[in-house]
Amino acid sequence: MAYNSFKKVFYFSLLLGGIGVSMPTIAANNESILLTSSKVEFVAQDTFRQYPIEEYTEPRVGTSPDTLEWSKLADGLQASWASRDVHYELHRVPDLVQTSDTTISVWRGERANIQALLYSKSDQGVLTVCMTPWKKGRKRTKIDAGEARFVNYVITDDYKRCGNHPKDLIPWLVPDVIDQDCPHQVPAMETRPVWCTLEVPRDIAPGEYTTQLQVLNTKGRVVKKLSLTIRVNNRTLPTVAEQKFHLDFWQQPYAVSRYYGVERWSNEHLEALRPYLQALGRAGQRTVSTIMFYEPWGEQTHDLFDPMVQTTKKADGTWEYDYTIFDKYVELCAEYGIDRQINCFSMVPWDMKFRYWDEASASFQYLQTTTKTDEYRELWTNFLKAFKAHLLEKGWFEKTNIAMDERAESDMLNAYQIANALGFKMALAGNYHASLCDKLQDFCVALGQDKKFTSEQLAARCAKGQVTTIYTSCADVEPNIYSNSLPAEAAFLPLYAAANGLDGYLHWAWINWDEHPLTDSRFRKFGAGDTYCYYPGNRSSVRFERLIEGIHQYEKVQILKEEYKDNPEKKAKLETLLDAFKSHAVVGEDCAEKVNAIEVFLNEE
Repeated sequence: MAYNSFKKVFYFSLLLGGIGVSMPTIAANNESILLTSSKVEFVAQDTFRQYPIEEYTEPRVGTSPDTLEWSKLADGLQASWASRDVHYELHRVPDLVQTSDTTISVWRGERANIQALLYSKSDQGVLTVCMTPWKKGRKRTKIDAGEARFVNYVITDDYKRCGNHPKDLIPWLVPDVIDQDCPHQVPAMETRPVWCTLEVPRDIAPGEYTTQLQVLNTKGRVVKKLSLTIRVNNRTLPTVAEQKFHLDFWQQPYAVSRYYGVERWSNEHLEALRPYLQALGRAGQRTVSTIMFYEPWGEQTHDLFDPMVQTTKKADGTWEYDYTIFDKYVELCAEYGIDRQINCFSMVPWDMKFRYWDEASASFQYLQTTTKTDEYRELWTNFLKAFKAHLLEKGWFEKTNIAMDERAESDMLNAYQIANALGFKMALAGNYHASLCDKLQDFCVALGQDKKFTSEQLAARCAKGQVTTIYTSCADVEPNIYSNSLPAEAAFLPLYAAANGLDGYLHWAWINWDEHPLTDSRFRKFGAGDTYCYYPGNRSSVRFERLIEGIHQYEKVQILKEEYKDNPEKKAKLETLLDAFKSHAVVGEDCAEKVNAIEVFLNEE
């Protein structure tokens, strides 16, 4: 258990319209009124709370150890390589055959994972883990490409649905938080996973290498070591920039500002965002998620979305737009390779309200409308004309999409008429509609609805450079990336995309944290962990790492499809293995079997 302190940070100002001015806060009806540039904005009182970042206390709920079961273990610290497909229970003696030596096969340029376990019937105190530099035979190399981190447990439950989260479900602990590189206590009668990541160099010579996972006590003495042989294939994965897979996690920068206690879009906010965008870019994220008007999704998130384009209706009835925040965020994302596409939400928000600053009344006003009205057309024609001019000036117009989420076909067509008339491309994450197949640059459909595309439609979209992907949501029990999903489900999803001729995967929330993301992954709405799969303090998760693993397998499939065009036997074998991923009607346990089977084939010389 990590017995830690909280980082103490507060903030008492908010940024609106691209200019941040710190003002006194005025308590009113359990809210705080923040004045910025003579504008009034309401934010929840919890804005000013403090949250753990660097250190925190791991939760304990649900179970206690069986003393008799643990007493049967041999004395001292037990260590073994273990399956990365299993959520090992905290208080159970792990069900495995101990092994201190194992082998993995990888491609050059791959980010590969392997899991180990530490456990004991007696308290082992504070331990540290590390991976040693690689050897080739008995010769040391300069390759230091491994990282070992403890995995922390977080509260989850069995809920995998949409709607208000039930309060009567039994909570349990799942090992998902890949902690920072730091010491960790290993108490008596607890199982502690260790997540080992190998960043295989792109320029490494093929062949066999060895490394060790070493466990050290507080005096720096090695108390356990596990050996790992790494068989490096003669093939090389593409760089992240060259990946074919289209990864799209919708970002939530406002959760970061609230959690870190810093002013929205201040320099401190940008610095806090950097490690998260770096991790997302490293995974292959393609798209920047930007917000045009206030809160396109209603109240399904903990932190409401402020617009990144400040819209003002002047006293003379003309419109004025401030792109300061929009530009700042797009440019920040580009620093980390997230620069292929800009999706702008939303011409059709869930509640069809559009907030703007009204200069005449010196207040925010809301236009409540439908996509059929003249008011809607006027609002968006003015907005998009000015937006297009700005995007052309920045050189971003061609990669910008006006994006919507789960909107009706009729509304999409109405919005398309306005946007398309000005040359804008459009994106939708939602249900399949045949009428939209030739219109949407980025068409992401719910898992399973991809079956409604004809092969001709997919081919036509591909020929035009349009993106076709799938997403999972709270409507999908499995496979998914809930905190209570089995780990291999995350790896299954990119391979499902590969088998069905799709370009990638989208998930609506990546770091949409609530009050207690490090300790409790349940949320007032949706299944446990649905709102985020990356933790505060720049902590990855088992499910996020397994998703990256699946992306790498997707890339291998694309390369080997080309390579095996003239090898009928290998081509047939690959197609047979991919057939196992053509259906999404699988249970979590099946995902591991299918993922492991194709992985063995993809890593053959």
